[in-house]
Amino acid sequence: MAAELDSDRARATYARQRIEVALEGSPFEAIVAISPENTRYASGVWVATQQTLRDRLALVVWPKSGQPTLIVCNIEEGYCRSQSWISDIRAYAEHLQSPIALLAQVLREKRLDRSRIGMETGYLSARFWNELIQMLPNAVFEPAEPIFDQARMIKSPEEIRRLAEGSLVTEQALLATYLCTRPGETERSLAQRLTANLLLMGADSVPFLHIPAGPNTGFPHPPATDYQVKEGDLVKTDFGGSFDGYVSDRARTMVVGKPSPEQVSLYACLVEIHNETLQAANPGVPASEIFRVARAGYRRLKVPFDPPHAGHGLGLSVHEPPMLSPAFLTELVPGMVLAIETRVRIPGEYGMHIEDLVEITADGHRVHTRNFPYESLLAV
Repeated sequence: MAAELDSDRARATYARQRIEVALEGSPFEAIVAISPENTRYASGVWVATQQTLRDRLALVVWPKSGQPTLIVCNIEEGYCRSQSWISDIRAYAEHLQSPIALLAQVLREKRLDRSRIGMETGYLSARFWNELIQMLPNAVFEPAEPIFDQARMIKSPEEIRRLAEGSLVTEQALLATYLCTRPGETERSLAQRLTANLLLMGADSVPFLHIPAGPNTGFPHPPATDYQVKEGDLVKTDFGGSFDGYVSDRARTMVVGKPSPEQVSLYACLVEIHNETLQAANPGVPASEIFRVARAGYRRLKVPFDPPHAGHGLGLSVHEPPMLSPAFLTELVPGMVLAIETRVRIPGEYGMHIEDLVEITADGHRVHTRNFPYESLLAV
C-alpha cells in the first residue's frame, strides 16, 4: 500500500508540474478541466460517474496564480476528498444547483470573471456553454485542449510503467482467448471470454472491445453478433482495458484452421509495413513522418487500404496526441507512448489488424508488446 501511495504522489507531482509549465506559457489566466481524463490528470482522482452521467460535471479550476479548485457533485465529494491532492474542493447539490453556477462563483472569487480563460470547449455541452457565457459575460473563453494535450503528451516513468503493465495483461488475455477458439463459436462468446479473461487478469473495466470474425472483420468496430466462426475464418481484435484510468489498446489477428495462401501473403505484407513503421518511430521524427512511412508501405506492397493514420498517443484516453497523421507535425520526444497500428479492411469480406505499444526513448524506441508475437499469422 505504501508503494502504491508513493507512486500516486509521484504521478500527481509530475502532472502538476506539467500543467503549470504549459499554463505559464499560455495566454490564459486560468484553465478549466472538464473531461474525465483531464479532470483525473489535474486532480489525481477518477470520478467514474463523469463518464456515465454527462451532466454530473467534475471540473478543476487551475489559475495561473493561486491554488486549484476541484468542483464535484456532492454525491462524489467524500470520495474526492479522500483521493485528491487538491484541498479546495467545492460540491454542488445535483438537480438543485447547476455545476456551472458553482464554476462561475469560483471564478468570481478568484477574480477571474473578466479574464481570458482556457476551457475544454470540445467537451462542454451547448446548454452548459450558454449558461456559462450568460453568467460571466465579461470573461473570454477559448479552447484549453492544447494546454492539456501539451501537458499529457509526455508521460512520467510511473505512467509508462502502468501503460506497459496494462499492455502485457491485455496481450495475455487475448492470446488465452484465441488459443481456445473453435469452429462454431459465436462472436458473442468470444467477446464474453475475452472480457472475462481481461478482468480476471487485472483490468478494472473493459471500455471497448471489438472481436469480429469472418466477413465482419472487414468492418472497423462492429459489435459482437451471433455469427458462428467457420474453418478458415479470420478473427481480429481492437480492444483494451482500463487500469487505474490508463487504457490499453491492442490488436491481433488469427485464423481458425489452416490459413489460405492469400491470407498468409497479405499478412506478411502487413508485418513488413508494421516493422517499417515501428522502425521510423524515433525521437526528433515528426509524427507525420510515421504516417508517411506507413502509407508508402501500403502503396509499395499494393495493400488495398488507405489509412487515415498510423496510430496515436495512448494514456488516460484511447486516442490522444500525438496522432500519427499527415497534419500532426509535432516531433516525437522521449516519454511519448504510442499505439502504432497497421491494418487492412475490405467491408463485408475480410480484415486484419496489428497494433503495438511503443515508448519513445532517448536513443530510439521500446516496444512493450511482445507477449503475443505478430510476426506470423496465428492459426488454431
